[in-house]
Amino acid sequence: MNMFLIGVLVGAACFAIMYLVMIISKIHAGMIYLHQSMDAITKAVNLSLMKLSKIEKVTDNTMTAAENFVDALRESAEQMMMRPPNIKRVGDNEQFDDLRKAFDEGIRQMEEDDEEEGEEPEDRWKK
Repeated sequence: MNMFLIGVLVGAACFAIMYLVMIISKIHAGMIYLHQSMDAITKAVNLSLMKLSKIEKVTDNTMTAAENFVDALRESAEQMMMRPPNIKRVGDNEQFDDLRKAFDEGIRQMEEDDEEEGEEPEDRWKK
């Protein structure tokens, strides 16, 4: 009878060890899957951050160029206003005023169109 009990205990211990090895194997496979997933997520986040950084640089450069253009336009307008009154160029003031008015009207029209449309579509610049 003692041999039977010892056999049952040894068999149960072997079964428990085999079951434990299977559980540890499944946990190991799950951890490998998690590690691969985290690597993929890390690469995607890094790529996204690089793209955002590039977009930010392009935006900054565009804003700087726009500011420089506006400054140059303002300086040009000031120089046109400072020229001596006895030198009259043909239609300078009228052309500049017409251009400025047309520009202002175009901006107002765009603002009115945006207000009428409500929300601006995300891919409007692609059109």
